[in-house]
Amino acid sequence: MFDNLIYSINGPVVTVKDTADFSMLEMVYVGNKRLIGEIIAISSHSTTIQVYESTTGLSPGEPVISTGMPLCATLGPGIISNIFDGIQRPLEDIAKISGYYIRQGLDIPPLDTKKLWDVTVLTRVGDHLSGGQIYASCPETLLVEHRCMLHPDMSGEVLWVAENGQYTINDPIAKIKDSHGKEITLTLCHRWPVRTPRPVRERLSITMPLITGQRIIDTLFPIAKGGTAAVPGGFGTGKDHDPAPACQVVRCRYYRLCGLRRTRQRDDPGTGRVHAIDRPKIESTLDGKNGAHCQHLQYACRRQRSVHLHGHHPG
Repeated sequence: MFDNLIYSINGPVVTVKDTADFSMLEMVYVGNKRLIGEIIAISSHSTTIQVYESTTGLSPGEPVISTGMPLCATLGPGIISNIFDGIQRPLEDIAKISGYYIRQGLDIPPLDTKKLWDVTVLTRVGDHLSGGQIYASCPETLLVEHRCMLHPDMSGEVLWVAENGQYTINDPIAKIKDSHGKEITLTLCHRWPVRTPRPVRERLSITMPLITGQRIIDTLFPIAKGGTAAVPGGFGTGKDHDPAPACQVVRCRYYRLCGLRRTRQRDDPGTGRVHAIDRPKIESTLDGKNGAHCQHLQYACRRQRSVHLHGHHPG
């Protein structure tokens, strides 16, 4: 028998009355289908939950289950080379299970737990690691090297490390002992609350512009090297073609777009249907090396229509 039951439902907003079992921004499971929700308001007489899935069919009297944890994202290899919904469920895996329509309450690991990654261990026994230090790396795409950093709240002496080789994201890669003598096992991934900013040691100031060769961009909307630019606009206005001329001028990793492929997917919030959309076939050039179907931009194209220009300083 559950103590916390749904009292009212208004679209994605669900209310539970007379309870003190929840905390602000806690992740909860709502209803018999265990829909994912988040506590957004608490008062002396009610608790308000925002559900991040369709509430169609949800009824008053169904249970709300506390997790005691905030809504988290899993950070690890595979996050760049994938496409997710808003709560980090991989859409490709969802399509395999439920077809074109996203079924309610699907519980799918955000990252592939069976895929093997070519891991290079970058620490040794006896080293002291502190939060943010890199202890392993693996190639995630043709251009992107995934670097595994120690959780910002952890530190300690390395007791054991694995040999270089192929591992899944949950295989132990190293073990450390913290200041309290507790032994901690490190894998290729860890969980991070989505509403907590990632800490940084320092922020690098912008010192050099990124000259695109497009006068309208360079004059009215200048971009810095290492910065990010978004190209908004309606359907068919040429957003995907704007970066092409710039890529021929900018001295950085650049990409050439040619042809079309039907692989990009998006989630239609109105129907819950996963649509297949044409996206470019990619050829890339980096340091004089050609590579067809560059995964880095393929998967970047799957996200919102924004262009990330990662420039490199000369030399």
